[in-house]
Amino acid sequence: MKIEKLFLFLAVPCIALFIFLMPVTEAPDEGMHAGIAWDIFYDNSKTFEWLTLHQTDVINNDSLTPADVNKDKYIKFFTEKKDFSSDVFSPKFSIKSIVHLPQAIGMLIGKAIYPSLGVIMTCGRLFNALVYIIGIYFLIKFLQAGKLTMLFISLLPMMLQQAASLSYDVLNYVIIAAFFVFYVNLFSDRKFSNKRFIELIILVFALWGSKSNNLLLLPFLAMIDFEFEGVLTILNPIYEFLKKYRKYFIIAVVLLGVVGLYFFLKSRGGTQHFIWAMFNTFFLNQENGHLNTFLTIGIFGYFGWLAVALPLWLIFIDIAVLIIIFFSEDFQATKLEGNASALVFPLQVLAIVVGMYFAWTPHILGPNANISQGAQGRYFTPFLIYLAPLFSIYKSKFDIKMEQKSIIKLSIIIILINVAVSFAVLWAYYWV
Repeated sequence: MKIEKLFLFLAVPCIALFIFLMPVTEAPDEGMHAGIAWDIFYDNSKTFEWLTLHQTDVINNDSLTPADVNKDKYIKFFTEKKDFSSDVFSPKFSIKSIVHLPQAIGMLIGKAIYPSLGVIMTCGRLFNALVYIIGIYFLIKFLQAGKLTMLFISLLPMMLQQAASLSYDVLNYVIIAAFFVFYVNLFSDRKFSNKRFIELIILVFALWGSKSNNLLLLPFLAMIDFEFEGVLTILNPIYEFLKKYRKYFIIAVVLLGVVGLYFFLKSRGGTQHFIWAMFNTFFLNQENGHLNTFLTIGIFGYFGWLAVALPLWLIFIDIAVLIIIFFSEDFQATKLEGNASALVFPLQVLAIVVGMYFAWTPHILGPNANISQGAQGRYFTPFLIYLAPLFSIYKSKFDIKMEQKSIIKLSIIIILINVAVSFAVLWAYYWV
């Protein structure tokens, strides 16, 4: 069975299970995401303003005994019709609304079927999941190397929860994965054609419309050795010059970035304090209580409102299997391209944590805090895929030989174990 068909075979039942296993409103910030999506088509929605304020308690018991979800409240959430007569139909689109559009369309369909919050939000989840499944299916199909890696990461428990929710993480991951396909295929055939140029323009707008930190993926294209074709052929001499002095350009850009950061930090606690805050955030669990939980375990599976996690032993197994899959792939990458690709993950982690330090942490801990808060491991999960080329270029040094069929079977088994354990911990927390 082709990898893309295997993905389809696994994704449909696994994501469907998460859609109905994870209670509506219990995925992270789901009430807020519902409100943002609804605002694409409607103004003055009192219902979703109310939901955003009560998203953490609207279906819940006051305590976890006997379970987190109050079944009577949950049934009412699906059966009680809401009055949307005050909502003004006023469609509005922007580049930033792209990532909320699939769930918004699903919610409109849900309202037409039955105007309760439960039905509306579940239909939004279903449509979001449909976009995720179709998107990843075609990306795996067109990817020239790394297909099994994309399948496994796309079906990690953390990704299954998000794919089954109203989160914009769904389309965000599809966009990040689409850039990975562009990146890998470019260093596989080394040709930058007119078609590729159009694809890149579309990707730039998509990256910009998803999350700003995704734009940091673009400079890594300069690490690839390729030739322009078609009308772009005239750029080959320029690119050859840039490649010749690429090392110096990289050093210059890094130095400019460091100098710019120094002046940026002068009025924000200073460079020394900033370095200390980042050290506390990434290395000292006694300072940053979220380090081993939300930030690290959260990459693989910290569910709901950061309420229940996968057991750590299973995450160790996931990491081991992921490394085996990385080594099994055959990327046609140079040493520079493989090493550069591996830098994507730590760079994105750093960018997200630093961004949260200035954007979110001051609202929680005040200005010039000693740690960064607000980042979660699920923000990092989509970038795991960029580590794969690194292992591929060094596998010859380890003389690793693995049968692809055995690795595929191992991947399927671990995916099913992940889903089974996720089902157990979620069922125990929310339903019994």
